[in-house]
Amino acid sequence: MEEENRFSFGQLGVGVFILIVGVILLLNNFNVLDTASAWDFWPVILIIIGLGKLLDARLPHEYHKGFWMLFLGTWFLISELHIFGLDYSDSWPILMIGIGIGILWKSFYPSQKTAEDHCHGT
Repeated sequence: MEEENRFSFGQLGVGVFILIVGVILLLNNFNVLDTASAWDFWPVILIIIGLGKLLDARLPHEYHKGFWMLFLGTWFLISELHIFGLDYSDSWPILMIGIGIGILWKSFYPSQKTAEDHCHGT
């Protein structure tokens, strides 16, 4: 019961983000803003979702989901904006490093369902 009434940072972040995007697109329609290059920042959506998941997390596998979304969003943003001179063609090893870290994380902190399966012998 308590879990249902818990404040959700994830929902707050997504709601605020959608509100801001709506205002920006409306201003674009009225020719107040030019949003042509704003779409280069689409990975910020993943970063916000990841931060929301991190703030809402209570268990290790929930933190894993948040970190993974945050990592992917950051990698996409670096590649889209060519930060450090990187793009998708030469930043893919960073993605492999992230996948490796994710696999290691899961080996140390298996999901709750997997841990229950081991306890019940299924």
